[in-house]
Amino acid sequence: MNDQIRVLIADDNSIVRMGLEHLLSTVDFVQIIGSVENGALAVEVANAQKPDLCLLDVRMPVMNGIEAAHEISQVCKVLMLTHSEDAENVTAAMAGGASGYVIYDELETEYLQHTLRSVMAGAMIVSPSASSALLPQHSEQNSNRSLPSRPETTGNPTANDNFGLSKREVEVMGLVADGLSNRQIADAFFLSEKTVKNHINRIFSKMDVSSRAEAVSVWLKRT
Repeated sequence: MNDQIRVLIADDNSIVRMGLEHLLSTVDFVQIIGSVENGALAVEVANAQKPDLCLLDVRMPVMNGIEAAHEISQVCKVLMLTHSEDAENVTAAMAGGASGYVIYDELETEYLQHTLRSVMAGAMIVSPSASSALLPQHSEQNSNRSLPSRPETTGNPTANDNFGLSKREVEVMGLVADGLSNRQIADAFFLSEKTVKNHINRIFSKMDVSSRAEAVSVWLKRT
């Protein structure tokens, strides 16, 4: 395929590496050009092989993923793929040139292909649990890039009246109130529909409502 993505994998856990290799081998537009166990080797292979995308773990021996991202991002796109949700790691990785930060637990198999293509297209991909840790300027850039243009409405939350929703849940509920479907919300945030449904289920629970219409009504009535 002309649009093949040449991918380099870097993770110190051999089982994770093998799992990623197996998963990516089933994607017809992906070509794995290397699989290494630390950041230093990732930098070496990236400079030699010039991949299109490097999947980096954060915690690795010799050179960690954040240090490696700073160098590898000069050669190709970098997507942090890790178990670490530490706020300092998220902000450091994004500031260091990574194009995305995805937590393994939130990377659904059917979402992987979309994630790879989106990063290559220039999108910033951030897992819901990691997004709130981004530096303000990164979060603002991501919102501007992902959200469809829309006028200000009463769907915009106030600081003290958001029903205990997380930042991402507030953003999702704002789009629900504007009439967007789950598919449209998923496209706006580069998420899968299943992830959006999970967000909405948590929103309904926190707002103590049982339907989309009831949620919108309660959301728009708040002062």
